[in-house]
Amino acid sequence: MFYPGVAPALAQDQKVFAPLRAEMISQGMKTAQVDALLDDKRVRFEGRLMAILLAPSEHKLNYGQFLGSKTVKAGKAFMAQHAATLAQARKQSGVDPTVVVAILSVESRLGIYTGKSMVFNVLASQAVLDTPEAQKLVAQNWPSKQKAELKTAKTKKRFAKRAAWARKEMGSLMRLAAKEGRSPLDYQGSLAGALGMAQFVPTSVLIWGQDADGDGRVDLLDPQDAIHSVANYLKAHGWRPGLSYKAKLKVVLTYNNSKPYANTVLGLAEKLR
Repeated sequence: MFYPGVAPALAQDQKVFAPLRAEMISQGMKTAQVDALLDDKRVRFEGRLMAILLAPSEHKLNYGQFLGSKTVKAGKAFMAQHAATLAQARKQSGVDPTVVVAILSVESRLGIYTGKSMVFNVLASQAVLDTPEAQKLVAQNWPSKQKAELKTAKTKKRFAKRAAWARKEMGSLMRLAAKEGRSPLDYQGSLAGALGMAQFVPTSVLIWGQDADGDGRVDLLDPQDAIHSVANYLKAHGWRPGLSYKAKLKVVLTYNNSKPYANTVLGLAEKLR
């Protein structure tokens, strides 16, 4: 939990971000830069998106959709189109191209769905989830029949964990933007704050992102960079040629800690062979 300190520069409806302002300044950002960012008219607390992201869903994601003939056909076409890049990534990482393409397929439909949310906003909103002010705004958008869920210790613990994670990612977003010479407000991604075909969060971009095409930046909307970045991530997390299914599953679970997700990725990879 960080400590509030409302800044005069913040608009009335943005005072929820006062704790984040203090945190960003404590991480070494200049006060004027932080105030300029938080006072930008594009910056807002995404209460509706937070409810969508965090409210318990009555429907589980249908991972079976990713194992259908349409997805397999698209994956094989992608593999043919980017065969040279996939071969190079395999040589450098030892990761099977079918697994890389399976992850890109499940994450973003090979780049079709990369998200249109303002990454700064969704990360900033998550970063203050452990404050009463933010929780009130989330409650306004929470499903009525699930309002009791908000008051449970389990939910408060989940919000606190999410906030701590998001504060780290906000710092990474700032470093990524500085490295690329871009405004932190320019990035678009998922409602969780993930970027590009590979759906990397900012920390992952900084650590495992690869500039495969040599243009001076990691662009996860570019297939070359996305392919090499996914392969590099999997290699760094233990992927080696000849792994058992159980060992492969363990590696893919580091990408998304969901067994249905990991089994789907490996199942699709098998169909892409």
